[in-house]
Amino acid sequence: MGGMGGMGGMGGMNPAAMLNDPAAMEQMQQMMQNPMFQQILSDPNMMQQMMASNPMLQQMMDANPQMRAMMSDPAFLRQLSDPATIQSMMQMQQQLRQGGGLGGLG
Repeated sequence: MGGMGGMGGMGGMNPAAMLNDPAAMEQMQQMMQNPMFQQILSDPNMMQQMMASNPMLQQMMDANPQMRAMMSDPAFLRQLSDPATIQSMMQMQQQLRQGGGLGGLG
């Protein structure tokens, strides 16, 4: 899926690495404002294709049947791809990076 609407090779992206890279997080926020990207997120079939093309996600789902079931659930995919949910996840990750998300447990 490389080069799709200027979004680069999203099929091979590493979500964990993106969450730890402030520049990647900024790029993700910009992509979320792209109408084409929003359309992709709203299409469960396209989301399935993107996940199928990501070897890291495939490996994680092969190792965890519960994750595979969740990622096959259209309702879960809709929630996961909702821009507000993505924004909340990014904010939580930023708080964790800054040490503020542990709530005294750390």
